[in-house]
Amino acid sequence: VGGLCRGLLEAGAPGVYFFSLNLEKSASELVASIPQFHTPTEKGPPPLPFPRARGEETVRPIFWASNPLTYLCKQHGGSAVMYTSHSLVGRRLGSQAERRYMWGESPTTEEDVYDVFDRFVRGRVPRLPWCDKIEGETLESGLLKPLCAINHQGFLTINSQPALNGVPSTHPSYGWGPPDGLVYQKAYLEFFCSDFNLQRLQAAMGAHPSLSLLAHRADGSSRHSLASGKVPSEHERVVTAVTWGVFEGRDVLQPTVVDSVAFNVWKDEAFAMWRTAWASIYPEGSTSKALVESIHDTFWHVCIVDNDYVGGDIFRIFSQILNLNPMEGSPVIRPERQPGAGAIAADGGDKNTRMAVVD
Repeated sequence: VGGLCRGLLEAGAPGVYFFSLNLEKSASELVASIPQFHTPTEKGPPPLPFPRARGEETVRPIFWASNPLTYLCKQHGGSAVMYTSHSLVGRRLGSQAERRYMWGESPTTEEDVYDVFDRFVRGRVPRLPWCDKIEGETLESGLLKPLCAINHQGFLTINSQPALNGVPSTHPSYGWGPPDGLVYQKAYLEFFCSDFNLQRLQAAMGAHPSLSLLAHRADGSSRHSLASGKVPSEHERVVTAVTWGVFEGRDVLQPTVVDSVAFNVWKDEAFAMWRTAWASIYPEGSTSKALVESIHDTFWHVCIVDNDYVGGDIFRIFSQILNLNPMEGSPVIRPERQPGAGAIAADGGDKNTRMAVVD
């Protein structure tokens, strides 16, 4: 079959289509064996800051950024994501024995679960149900230390991005889109936490007016707080661009957003992973299974956006409520001008820059 596929591609066929019938192992191995599927067609930064699920896709909610495989499966196969050992997502997570090795043979306390997330951020756990890996921009940006600190305190992070302020679109880690552009990001953080920790966050929000917060629980409860203390109405849809680019001769591109409606959809899948991917690896009636089920039932799924991408610090609120002092905060990634270079502005300017991490 592999030879037939290679012959079709060499003869000019634009591609081949595999019917996996939800048993993707054979198809995945076949794709891996065909070099034409792995030959890059273009060099330089990607056209968008995410791999497209569909050719016409130009905007995507940020929530699947750390777990693109489930997003692709949802786009091509409906809303259900399978976690069986034969499914594509299930094979990514590993067997039940492999998952117990990664996430604990027999956790008995919430602190045992906190430790799994902490070790994932430190690179000692290869993956979580919600995260395929720690992204390169997280490693380069200086976010690891504060992420470890808050995971250790029970804010279980599954997605994050640093703030960017006018970074060249050709940058190897942060760049995307056409050359000679500038890209921007608002700092973003997504995590699970207990009701007590969410209450502490909300009580401190007034001192951090640039922050917006969305939170849901598995039972459908929700809490929202917009920047400057505004609270949206029950059915109000809130959409915030968290990644955008400015390119000469083109409209501003806003490919990544936080969408309150999409977050509500993602919430159901994110909570389901506690049961289908994690609790399911422990025996019925065990303390470990009851522990993970309890986290599913009682914790909140939260996302925070810092709308100040120039001088903000998304971790400052955690420093306040956790009494972590000193603690390195969230850096803003921006160009540092060379001596004599012109200023960098959102509408263009001098490109003679090098990168600086500003704490």
